Amino acid sequence: MRDTVSTLPALPLDLDDLRLPIPVPPRPPRPRRVRAWFRRHGPDLAWLAPLLTLAGYVHAAGMTRSPAFTEAEGRTMARIAAGVPGDFGAAQLAAWIEPTGALDRAEHTVAAGREAMLVVLLLGVVLLWVLARRLGVARPAAAVAVVLFAVSPLALHLHRLVLAENVAVLWMLLAFVLATARRGRPVAFPAAGVAVLLAALTQETFVVVAPFVVWTMWQQVTARRWRLAVAGVAAAAGAGAYGYVLASLGELGGAAPERWWTLDPVLVAIGPVAAGAALLFPALRPPAATLITLVLLAVVPGGPAPAALPLAAVPLAALLVPATAHRLVVRLLAVRGRPEAMPLAIMTTTAAAALIVAVTATWPGELGPLLRDDPVAPVAQAERWLTANVPRDGRLVVDHPLRADLLRSGFAADGLVPFTSFPADAVAEGGPLDPRPPGWTHYDYVVSTAALRTDDADRPDVRSALAESTVVASFGLGDGRVEIRAIHPLGRDVAETVAAGDRRTVGYATGQLLRNDALTFDAAARAVASAGLVDPRLVIVLGKLSGTHELAVSLPALPGEDAGVRRRLVLTGLPTEDEAARLALWLLGQPPPFTPSQVDTDGTTVIATYSLTAPRGLLPDPPPPEEIP
Repeated sequence: MRDTVSTLPALPLDLDDLRLPIPVPPRPPRPRRVRAWFRRHGPDLAWLAPLLTLAGYVHAAGMTRSPAFTEAEGRTMARIAAGVPGDFGAAQLAAWIEPTGALDRAEHTVAAGREAMLVVLLLGVVLLWVLARRLGVARPAAAVAVVLFAVSPLALHLHRLVLAENVAVLWMLLAFVLATARRGRPVAFPAAGVAVLLAALTQETFVVVAPFVVWTMWQQVTARRWRLAVAGVAAAAGAGAYGYVLASLGELGGAAPERWWTLDPVLVAIGPVAAGAALLFPALRPPAATLITLVLLAVVPGGPAPAALPLAAVPLAALLVPATAHRLVVRLLAVRGRPEAMPLAIMTTTAAAALIVAVTATWPGELGPLLRDDPVAPVAQAERWLTANVPRDGRLVVDHPLRADLLRSGFAADGLVPFTSFPADAVAEGGPLDPRPPGWTHYDYVVSTAALRTDDADRPDVRSALAESTVVASFGLGDGRVEIRAIHPLGRDVAETVAAGDRRTVGYATGQLLRNDALTFDAAARAVASAGLVDPRLVIVLGKLSGTHELAVSLPALPGEDAGVRRRLVLTGLPTEDEAARLALWLLGQPPPFTPSQVDTDGTTVIATYSLTAPRGLLPDPPPPEEIP
């Protein structure tokens, strides 16, 4: 056989020396989506973090104190506290309030709802920032928009109120954000429609933004078939939305633009101006047209609900003011060096200076009360007074916020009637209201708050209850004062006649005590004793003590009762603390009705407090005036 010679190279004896030119394809790099996302959005996060901190701090500073609680807040929180939110907006608030235990933490029921409003605000800040960036607004201008949205006096006042409209604003902003999506439009556009639907379900007035959201979608697409479809949806949404709004103009209440102007004339004035200028720029036209529409609805007599209009307009105005200014500055830089650049620069500088001066002149004065004042304090004091002095089955006419707090304190629900439950004159003339509460004579007290006094409806029962009642405790001053008024079914004139007779009887009895050497009255106590403004139980107890002790007597007023009958007794001059303790036990051992509701000792001082109402006939009638020496 013929030998064959191989031409292949011989294998090395050590396989480690083998080197084969085998090409190995490189491993594809692993996708690093998180790192790429942070690289793309890191600058926005760096801007947004301090803005969220600022917005949260300003909103939280005094949010449970100012502004004063409103009837709308009280009604909403009463439903949530009872576990029956009643509508979609309140149900969304309950989704935060109930699981987080906000009602257990908050001193007031409405304050628990305002905690939820802080969360709503922070979410709104994020959505407004995203919307501004998607509309091509530079980060500094977007930061100005967030500051206007969070710190403007009008915005701060409205954002703190526990209103479903605040939640609807979130859905509106989310709808615009989804409508400006550059990716995933087959998902984002239907989601934007759902967001508009949720905004309208939360507060029906927000249905007016539907066509503008569709207009925003139309701007994002270029294909003819997509534009035709979007145009059809816009026409249907516009017809339905404005048909509904026009049909409900007379039902939803009148607008109050003068109140908005008082809170923040700067934003109210420059917002529509910025919207008009923003129509020059295609990307800003839908939000600008939305703001102009809201302004027009606000000035229509008998227009939609007042709270919905400014709440929907505030984020749009806050966005359009810096966004329009940014676009104008960009256009100014584009014409730099041309003849028209100088007049445009002068106008821009003048407008900026005027805006800064206006903000400096108006915002501090309106922000100060929102951050520092406490209009809720008189309400809290009145609630504590009622809890301490009125039986739990007492019958009271109150406003909704106070009713929600009193229910938490154990008062019977059927004894607390909101003043808005009484029919107005027009309803009373047309027929009985079902359910109709009993007349004003069936109640013991009416609590006169700012909400009750400023009620627009003329309610005969409430008017009669105020007219035929007298103040037993008052807290606060001016328009924010809270008066607890005792209702007199037989009329105030009869009650005042009886009270005058009681004062004469007590004045005669205390005159005998003032001449007793064992009791030393201070000047203030001597004055109220001479006027007969002392509870008769105190007079009888002091008469008993005058035979066994030498005491110094003070008759201080309880909080809120400065002008009323004194029912607190302060006794000093006891020799030892043990003697004071024995006296306190003696007071507590007195038979009813002479048993104090509370007795405290402070060293050698004894403080006794008696219940609100003393039985009649404890003191004998004084002799005729001509027989008094």
